[in-house]
Amino acid sequence: MGILSRIKDSSIAFVSMTLCAGLLAQVVSPLEVKAETLYELSGYAHVQNIGDTAGTFSDGTLKLGTRGQSLRLEAVKIDFVNNTGYEGSMKYQVHVQNIGWMDYVDAGSVAGTSGQSLRLEGIRICLTGELAKHYSVTYTTHVQGYGDSQNWVRDGAISGTVGESKRLEELRVRLVPVDEGTENAPSVYYRTHIQDHGWEGAWSVDGDVSGTQGKSKRLEAISMNLATAQYSGGISYIAHIENIGWTSNWSSDGDFAGTQGKSLRLEAIKIKLTGDIANYYDVYYRVHAQDYGWMNWASNGQTAGTSGFGKRLEAIQIVLVAKGGEAPGDVKGITTQADNAFEQYNPDRVYFDDFRADYRVDGALVGIDVSAWQKNIDFNKVKAAGCDFVIIRVAGTKSADESFFQDRYFLTNIRNAKAAGLLVGVYFYSTASTEEKVRYHANLVCDMIEASGVKLDFPVAFDWEEYDSLASRGMDYAALNHIWFCFADEMNKRGYDTMLYASVWYLSHCWNPYGHDVWAAHYTSHTYYKGDYILWQRTSVGLINGISGVVDLDVYYPGGH
Repeated sequence: MGILSRIKDSSIAFVSMTLCAGLLAQVVSPLEVKAETLYELSGYAHVQNIGDTAGTFSDGTLKLGTRGQSLRLEAVKIDFVNNTGYEGSMKYQVHVQNIGWMDYVDAGSVAGTSGQSLRLEGIRICLTGELAKHYSVTYTTHVQGYGDSQNWVRDGAISGTVGESKRLEELRVRLVPVDEGTENAPSVYYRTHIQDHGWEGAWSVDGDVSGTQGKSKRLEAISMNLATAQYSGGISYIAHIENIGWTSNWSSDGDFAGTQGKSLRLEAIKIKLTGDIANYYDVYYRVHAQDYGWMNWASNGQTAGTSGFGKRLEAIQIVLVAKGGEAPGDVKGITTQADNAFEQYNPDRVYFDDFRADYRVDGALVGIDVSAWQKNIDFNKVKAAGCDFVIIRVAGTKSADESFFQDRYFLTNIRNAKAAGLLVGVYFYSTASTEEKVRYHANLVCDMIEASGVKLDFPVAFDWEEYDSLASRGMDYAALNHIWFCFADEMNKRGYDTMLYASVWYLSHCWNPYGHDVWAAHYTSHTYYKGDYILWQRTSVGLINGISGVVDLDVYYPGGH
């Protein structure tokens, strides 16, 4: 053999080895080449009036059925050739008219019916084995009335509908490689039935907003399901419905919770994961409720929404979080507006919405008074709830020794309240028994107000409530009024107006306001106090967004009452 022949043969051998290495690389590293070279899909659909119709496979996508002809799919068969190098195959399940979900069948088997004129309404497709860790099967359907609006879903999620009597007309299927080094994490899909609109066409997924905001439209039903390649199990949910309450049974995996055609609002919901996936993930959800806005996150079967208020749910977000992970914060750019995930009506509380509706009339304003007892307050939420003003404790004295203290939340409260756009005032809780002490305390109060840098919108309130200890202090009502007068006089010297706070009984039997404004405390729906007053403390068990726990609620009459 000549030199040229040997070189030619060597070149051919080298090229052959290179090609073999390239082909081997395709098997070993399947993510480096196009997906359509690593699998083949074929099959047929049984189509209304046509019968078995072969599918087409192009650019990695299998198409079965028809579009634009209003013909139902009655059965499908998907053949799958797996050349990825990963062990596994495909299975699928269909929802059939009058039958419901049929059992999963393996690739190469027929799912659905023939000769019964029954439409396919939904489908779920999964990969199995090692293949499911490295690829997702994605699919979309052309649905009667919705067209292509549902978009692509994946890995066992429902494409189509359940309980809506909508036919599937076309099915498209493809495989998508999972990014190397990442988990094929599960997703949650959900759709809602909305007042005056009906069912949303598309499935929302992983924190998308389902429903509406700012349109005052109630949710009437909800459906949800999971895409999960790695874990068995599902998702279950139960709804609290207007005039019905909690439904008797949990819905799951595509069935709807709620009602259709009855114009009944959803008011609350519970959602939980079931089976193996519940060991690896938590489900979190929050709702947009009438008058509350976006409420806080609930999880794993907790209640989200309201009960006893007649408030509609208007939208929902649902996400999955790795087991034990932190609760979501902002999702899809949306911030929680309410402190709690769930509010249940308590007849022993006064709700600020009701309070505002009852008393913010004829020029009156509604507000609250607070101290360190309320701890951290979100005054932006307080303002958003419809609050006009806040009276804040600036300081007080202790009962035992009449020693002076500044309320530890005073500076934070007054500055944040003013920044939120609220009218602000302050009150001083006194136990002083001598003129010397009360005048000294009054000047300390003035110093604190000035140090805050905030201009007050109300007279400074004087609050003295140690009535049971009058005798032991060697005082009577006359001595008590003298203490009050000295406080008012000292404040006036520093340029501050004052008002007297007391309950209606003591205002009527003990105090003399000396021509100053009055803040009357009377916990009733209509006070019978006959004297003049500018503020009325209506209750001590109020509830308002922005404050955890109860708070005093007050009415302000700018022109006096």
